[in-house]
Amino acid sequence: MNGGTFTPGVEKERAGIYFRFTSAANDRLAVGERGRLALPLTLGWGEPKKFTEVTKAEDVEKKLGLDINDPSLLLLREAKKKSKTVLVYRVNEGTKAKGTLATDITATAAFGGTKGNDITIKIATNVLESTKKDVTTFIGAKAVDKQTVANASELKANAWVTFASAGELTDSAGIKLTGGSDGVPTNLDYTDFLDAAETEYFDVIALPVDDEQLKTAFVSFVKRVREQQGVKIRGVLANYAGDYEGIDNVTVGAVLPEKTLTPAETVAWVAGAAAGATIYQSLTFVEYEGAIDVTPRLDNDEIIERLAKGEFMLTFDARDKTVTVEKDINSFVSFTKEKDKKFQKNKIIRILDAINNDLTREIKQEIKLRKERGTDIPVNDDGVQILNTLATIYMNALQAGGALKNFDSKNDIQIAINEDGDGFFINIGVQPTDSAEKFYFGMEIR
Repeated sequence: MNGGTFTPGVEKERAGIYFRFTSAANDRLAVGERGRLALPLTLGWGEPKKFTEVTKAEDVEKKLGLDINDPSLLLLREAKKKSKTVLVYRVNEGTKAKGTLATDITATAAFGGTKGNDITIKIATNVLESTKKDVTTFIGAKAVDKQTVANASELKANAWVTFASAGELTDSAGIKLTGGSDGVPTNLDYTDFLDAAETEYFDVIALPVDDEQLKTAFVSFVKRVREQQGVKIRGVLANYAGDYEGIDNVTVGAVLPEKTLTPAETVAWVAGAAAGATIYQSLTFVEYEGAIDVTPRLDNDEIIERLAKGEFMLTFDARDKTVTVEKDINSFVSFTKEKDKKFQKNKIIRILDAINNDLTREIKQEIKLRKERGTDIPVNDDGVQILNTLATIYMNALQAGGALKNFDSKNDIQIAINEDGDGFFINIGVQPTDSAEKFYFGMEIR
């Protein structure tokens, strides 16, 4: 089912659910549940060009075949500090490590990457049947597979290696695979990432690399998904003045004890924090756990200047030695009467995006349930009431949770049948509850 935005008076050709949000007199609008981040990484192991869902720490070794402390997973570790789920996409294919077990018998790593160089194959005569060999695959010192075979042709591929054989197995204390390399992903690999992401479900997508051509393609992707498909995702990248409410522009790097991150690398944490933030939460003043400094450090005038340009920055507080988000804003700066400065606040945009995504999902679910019962949502007063009830329940729940205020379903929901008589115009006004970011203290000496 199609979705997206619309212009009043212009009928859409495709059937679908369309929303139009403007900054009306009361600046009212609303949001939903979050926590999924799409993150492209250069890894030392794993199936390339595929999304792998990582929610728990044990998912890393089980699904990616890597220890959580592997150097190539640094950005994943940073993203997971705040995000509930990370969809890891391995952009690089790498070169597979190989080893010769005997004449005309080779073992090849299942995937390209430097992790393949940790694989060792040990061959020993079976203690019970001297005519057979035990072929054991080791990752470092850990045995991960053992096969007992009469000849090499019986060897089966496992999760770590494949075998090619035409010769006779001989005992060996350990044959180490070599030649595995990670390789350097190309722009085409990242384009493949964007293509694959179009069919995945996530709240935020990150581009943790600093390439101008890729940045342009990335921003175009985010805009297309938000505006043409009606799926309100958020994009996070570095050093790119996107001037768009769906794009965060990270311009300061975090300093970790083990490494100084570039702004592009810092994108991983920012994107994870954006994905993990609820509709009730602004990231302003949120602490970057584990960071000990920022680069560059900016003075007051520089910070004010950069905020005016829509830059997402981290700030180091020398008093308590913490690194926090300066202000939770996106890159939008071209303010108009219809889209004013409130559209630069990410908490407000999270609320705007969620009302779109959540109500679209709920309407689709209602349509599905009715189809299963052999009915549809009728385009008449009954259909208007169905949609009104659905929206009212959702908005009241948000208001009860503190995300909205002053909502009145009688005045704030307007539903009418469109001119073609095959759908509805749904106008909903809501007033999001903003987060306190400024505190003024008046002191009187007596």
